[in-house]
Amino acid sequence: MQGKIVEKRELLAMLTEIYDQLEELESVLESNLSGLRQNWYEDQTDKITVCGNKLETIENELTAFSETKSETNNATGSKSMQLELGF
Repeated sequence: MQGKIVEKRELLAMLTEIYDQLEELESVLESNLSGLRQNWYEDQTDKITVCGNKLETIENELTAFSETKSETNNATGSKSMQLELGF
């Protein structure tokens, strides 16, 4: 009977130690994942900003091209087909 009580105490001590290690692991994982999540968010924000800037540049070039083309067509009197872009 005495041996079973000792075994139960040893088992309980091992389980308690495992539980403490799991809690520590959970804390470390949460910290690491939080940092990774923040880095990913910043990377995606930067990529979206770059894409937005490129799109704005293309839109400005298209507007300038359209204005130049309209002025040229008006000056020559020729008719052209106009395309409309929509998003």
